[in-house]
Amino acid sequence: RPGPFINQLEGLFMAELALVRIDARMIHGQVVTQWIKRLRCTRIIMVDDQFSADPFMSKVLVMAAPPGVKFDLISTKQAGEQWQKDQFGSVGPIMVIFKNVVTMYNAYNAGFTFPRLQVGGLGGGPGRVNVHGPITLDETDAKQLKEIEDKGCSIFFQVNPDTGSEEWEPIRQKYFPNI
Repeated sequence: RPGPFINQLEGLFMAELALVRIDARMIHGQVVTQWIKRLRCTRIIMVDDQFSADPFMSKVLVMAAPPGVKFDLISTKQAGEQWQKDQFGSVGPIMVIFKNVVTMYNAYNAGFTFPRLQVGGLGGGPGRVNVHGPITLDETDAKQLKEIEDKGCSIFFQVNPDTGSEEWEPIRQKYFPNI
């Protein structure tokens, strides 16, 4: 059993999660200029299985990060492992970005269990419903959001810091009442 000194040290190696967000646009002007500045994030972690396995896209995304902000691109498996190991270390506050609901869902089930999730940008397509401004969901997204909510994650929808937010439950009841 670790003594009190070890317990104090463990707290030093835990980064603060400022925002965990789903945004299909990933790193773009809105995220960089608004959320990062307002939340004073010093690190961005993008979780994406496809891009993390692609060296060229990794380099492109690193170049899109603002100067002075640490950027990491990791897989869903790595997100779970790193969170379980040391909660992403000591560099923070951190903004974590997922491209879509399924990637977030896979990372959550791999062990990256965060307390609050912001859904901020998901475009349209066949079978998708506008649920909050330009944010769309399909039935699979709704089922996965409901499942992680049932595990204790609070979910809200907000496009940018200057727009209002809306909690998941009223959205679910209105657009996906059978889920």
